[in-house]
Amino acid sequence: MATDELTELETAIEKTITVFFTYAAKEGKKGTLTAGEFKELVQLQLPNLMKDVPFLEEKMSELDVNNDEELKFCEYWRLIGELAKAVQREKVGKKW
Repeated sequence: MATDELTELETAIEKTITVFFTYAAKEGKKGTLTAGEFKELVQLQLPNLMKDVPFLEEKMSELDVNNDEELKFCEYWRLIGELAKAVQREKVGKKW
């Protein structure tokens, strides 16, 4: 990546990636989230946006498209997209 200062959006994308790989490196395969890593990531990094999700195991299962009981980055990215859509819907409802 270039050494120029990152924009606000570029920084957000880089941070999203960094958070995933930080949690993914804790146990199991280094490039995937186990159920435990996913739960910890959600509880510590997404407590407000995921507070209405009662069963994290079900959410993980929904995201785990290849049913290997781990989340690859592309599967995790689906969650980020879903959360972004929910935030956008809320913002539109408030008419920014």
